[in-house]
Amino acid sequence: MKFAWGYPFMSCPPVDEFLSCDAMMTMAAGAESAGFSAAYVTEHPAPAEKWRQTGGHDALDPFVALSFAAAATSELRLLTNLTVVPFRNPFLLAKAVATLDKLSGGRVTLGMGTGYMKAEYFALGVDFDERNALFDESIEVMKLAWSGEPVTYDGLHFSARDITSQPMPASQPHPPLWLGGNSKLTRRRVAEWGQGWMPMPNPAQYAKGRRSPALETNDELRDMLAYMHDHAASVGRTDPIDVMYMCFDGGEPGKPGWNAQQHLEALYEQTEAGVTWTAANGSGDSRAEVLENMAQYGEEVIAVLNA
Repeated sequence: MKFAWGYPFMSCPPVDEFLSCDAMMTMAAGAESAGFSAAYVTEHPAPAEKWRQTGGHDALDPFVALSFAAAATSELRLLTNLTVVPFRNPFLLAKAVATLDKLSGGRVTLGMGTGYMKAEYFALGVDFDERNALFDESIEVMKLAWSGEPVTYDGLHFSARDITSQPMPASQPHPPLWLGGNSKLTRRRVAEWGQGWMPMPNPAQYAKGRRSPALETNDELRDMLAYMHDHAASVGRTDPIDVMYMCFDGGEPGKPGWNAQQHLEALYEQTEAGVTWTAANGSGDSRAEVLENMAQYGEEVIAVLNA
C-alpha cells in the first residue's frame, strides 16, 4: 500500500503559519521523508459562506500549491484531490496539468471530479446541470491537447480551430487520471478509461447534500469495488486500477486516543478489499506539530505496513 498526505488546509480560515513558501516546502519535504508517496490538496475556488461555516473549509489553488511541493521534493507525487473539471475551460486545465507535470519530471496524478456545490458553479458562471457533459467533453479535449498536435473541436461553449498546446506533459500519453466520487457513473468512467478511483467516505446523513451515494462501511466499499471491476471486465479492461481511500480507525497521531495497532488492522482489512492507497489528512496547529505527526505516522504505520 502507498500513502498520500494532505496539506492541512481543512479549516476556515486556514492556519496562517502554513501560508508561506517555506511552510509549504518544509511540509512537502517532511511528507516525502516520512515515507508518503504523494501530497495532495483539494479545490474550492468559490465556496459559499454557509458551507464554510457548517463544516466546510478553505483551499488553495491546487496547481499553484503543488508546485511548491514539487520544488521541495524529488519523488513525491503531486495529487489533486480533487480538481473540479467543469470549472475550467479544458485547454486551460490541460495547460496547468501539463506545466506542473513537465516541470516536476512527470509526477502529477490528476484527481478529478464533477463537484457537487451549486453555489460554486453559479459563482464561476458554469451551468451545474451541464456538469457531466462538460466533464466528459473536457477529458476528451485534454487528451487531444496533451498530444501536442493541433486540435480542432467544437465544444458546448467553445470552438477550437488548429489549437496546439505545448509543452506536452512529461507523462505520456498523459498523467494518471484518478476519479473521485461514489456514483456508479464515476465507477464506470474509471473502469473504462481511468487509472484510479478515489471513493469518498460519506455518512448517510450527508449523502443527499453531497449528491453522492453513502459510503460508511468496508462492506459497502467492497460492493462498490465489485461493481467497478465487473464493469471493467465487461468492457475488456485488464489494466489494474488504483483505489485510494481514507482510514479513520485508531484516530490520528497527535490527538488523544491514537492507536497505531488499531489503525494498522483497519488498513490490512482495506488492503484485502482492494484499496491500494491511503489518504491521510495532515493534522496539527503549527508546522512543528504537523511535521512531528507525519513523522510519527511514517514510523508507526507506513514503515510497519510496508516492512
